[in-house]
Amino acid sequence: MALSKIQSESINLADTFAFSGTVSGAGTLIKTGSLTSTTNAGSYSLDSCFSSTYLNYFVTFKYTIATDGNDLRLRFRTGGSTNSQSNYQAYFRIGIQDGNIANSNNANGDHIRLAESCEATDAQGAQGFMYIFNPFSTSTYTHITAHFNDKKSDGNKRFHFGGGMFDNTTSFDGFQLTQNTGDGSLVDIQCWGIKE
Repeated sequence: MALSKIQSESINLADTFAFSGTVSGAGTLIKTGSLTSTTNAGSYSLDSCFSSTYLNYFVTFKYTIATDGNDLRLRFRTGGSTNSQSNYQAYFRIGIQDGNIANSNNANGDHIRLAESCEATDAQGAQGFMYIFNPFSTSTYTHITAHFNDKKSDGNKRFHFGGGMFDNTTSFDGFQLTQNTGDGSLVDIQCWGIKE
């Protein structure tokens, strides 16, 4: 088969080109789990969403607590059981709508604290995304990076970015969103494996 070379004068790069076919391969997202609820509950768990099929995961989430002032937390799960060992580490930088900056961290806790003193109005709950790295591995730590917005119970709008980790080589197949006390009132979690 002869090799054809396209001359730069023969293609107008300002033209619109049609694409037909499917996109596959590296970077493709494959849905591995979802959970939606508007029923108050002490926690919401998405199990069996991590496996050896994918190394890393992309998650979108919306979460509202039922009582003003409570914190939003994340814990990992294995086989339907929540891991509450004191191996969670986290740090988040928070931009506030008035231009101020805040920090939130927890070290050696039984959870990753995503946000504190949250607003309990469903329309104003936390919404955003996170990447979860290596959750099913038994040879590396599980890490997250997250970016989300919410409203604080005092009315301030906040923009969070940061990360957390589980400081041990434990394999996880799911995770849980919860709060420090009381109930959550709304959850929408969508999880995708990232094809390499």
